Amino acid sequence: MVLESRIWKGQQGEQWAVAHLERLGHRILARNWRWRRSELDIVSRHGDTTVFVEVKCRSRCGDTTDPRQWMPSAGQQRRLVQAAHAFQNLDKCPTPNLRFDVVLVRPRHAKPWEVVHFKDAFDGTALRPRRGHPRLRWRSLR
Repeated sequence: MVLESRIWKGQQGEQWAVAHLERLGHRILARNWRWRRSELDIVSRHGDTTVFVEVKCRSRCGDTTDPRQWMPSAGQQRRLVQAAHAFQNLDKCPTPNLRFDVVLVRPRHAKPWEVVHFKDAFDGTALRPRRGHPRLRWRSLR
């Protein structure tokens, strides 16, 4: 029961994030795109930039929108960058301009959900794949 509620809340959060991005002029290329153990929540095109968006949906987050509190961990960032690299290698991403954003969605009772968008939340060039991944060629995403 609790898991179903969390899944529903996460799906609703992603819907709000997609609506927010579309209002900003993004064209959605993919949702919940999986590669190995990683998932890209939203992949969009904004102008000549491909944007990889991680959606965080939190109900108990207080009033803080401090981006450091909602940032994906270093390991999660590494997996997101590797998945973005795989997305790019499959020719689904012809543009060389890439960006990693985080969208925080907070449900509020009897009000529209709050959406906070952190553009360029982390840099894909700063993270290298861990050792032991010889099949994964690394190339800078910027």
